[in-house]
Amino acid sequence: MLLDRDGTLVEDVPYNGDPEKVRPMPGARAALDRLRAAGLRLGVVTNQSGLAKGLFTAAQLRAVHARIEALLGPFDTWQVCPHDDGDGCACRKPAPGLVHRAAAALGTTPARCVLVGDIGRDMTAALAAGAT
Repeated sequence: MLLDRDGTLVEDVPYNGDPEKVRPMPGARAALDRLRAAGLRLGVVTNQSGLAKGLFTAAQLRAVHARIEALLGPFDTWQVCPHDDGDGCACRKPAPGLVHRAAAALGTTPARCVLVGDIGRDMTAALAAGAT
């Protein structure tokens, strides 16, 4: 199971580098606990162009992710695109790179993954990678 971060797991705070601003989406913890109890491995796939723009550091991003895990439980992989829209990378959603990397990190293929997200670029990335 792959999940988008902002707007899906936690409230979307643009370019958030502050762990104190992390607020889980309603029902997220309970849903994640049910998925974990069912034996599913969980991965996060997230675009974070704030890194490319210098709006927060990699250390701040790690602190935000640590706060998310403190509130929502552990994830088996975190896949982050640090690029901006104009960089032309293969990982920034809607490109399929993050989905491919997450599936590999989980020891599976994209075809065996489901991606839950809140915007079209999440769905486009899933379909481009062969995930649901």
